[in-house]
Amino acid sequence: MRMRVLLLGGESLLGRALVSQAAAESIQIESVGCPAGGWHPAGIDEVLSNCQPDAVINLAFYHEQFQLGMQDASELARQYAFSERLIAACATRRAMLFMLSSARVFDGLKSTPYTEKDEMAPADPLGQLQAVLEKMLQQASDQHLILRFSWLLDESSDGLLGRLLTQLSSQRPVQLAEEWRGNPTPINDAARVMLALLKQVDCDAPLYGVYHYGSSEISSWISFAKSLIQELLASRQLEADPVVQPVPFVPQPATGGEPQNAALACRRILMACGVKPRPWRSQLPELLGAFAKA
Repeated sequence: MRMRVLLLGGESLLGRALVSQAAAESIQIESVGCPAGGWHPAGIDEVLSNCQPDAVINLAFYHEQFQLGMQDASELARQYAFSERLIAACATRRAMLFMLSSARVFDGLKSTPYTEKDEMAPADPLGQLQAVLEKMLQQASDQHLILRFSWLLDESSDGLLGRLLTQLSSQRPVQLAEEWRGNPTPINDAARVMLALLKQVDCDAPLYGVYHYGSSEISSWISFAKSLIQELLASRQLEADPVVQPVPFVPQPATGGEPQNAALACRRILMACGVKPRPWRSQLPELLGAFAKA
């Protein structure tokens, strides 16, 4: 790769997956982990000056945003301050910024999957932050990539998948939202897509902008859980078939403020970049294997 790529948040599970896949293709990504005192705006200029990157991937708050769905006002203000400074610094240095966003930028009221052309209307504080940062980046520089995901699944015990596995292993009836829809996407698949976009831009392809990606196919949360149960039973990671009780979407704490319809249409990334979605069902054994080793 000709570009010098800097990854912020290399210690995150998605960051590690991205670096690993890049190394398998002999692509070097310079990775910076979270400083001892956390990510702060004051340290951005020094990091960028030391690395002199052509492209920056921001995963600094991956776990907080995509696994915990953090809504704390002071934490979101800290993330805003960091991201605002990073966007400005990258624009000044003419470095492309690659930023993740999510289906939270939509209100979830649409009956069909959201496309990149749909208007943002976030309904929770985290979605509002992501929408503001998207607009800020688009206004600051034409050289940017914004990749929106729906449900990102990794092996963190307190993450989206980890919380579901805890429910399924509790030996109590499991109440799950039947009407919650999205794209279950293992982080290895997410890392594959991020790397594919980087390689396209490295070849001077004019592919900046906003993209959606989700592993195929779109599923309800309860249908995803039932598929997960079958895999767990088959691999003997679960001894008994838990009782699953469908409940309305609204009172479910597991949804964490996400939109009821978190499904994303991924046609643009296929047509513009040739990135084909992989089925999430075939990736469950690898994902659960990684979780068991964590």
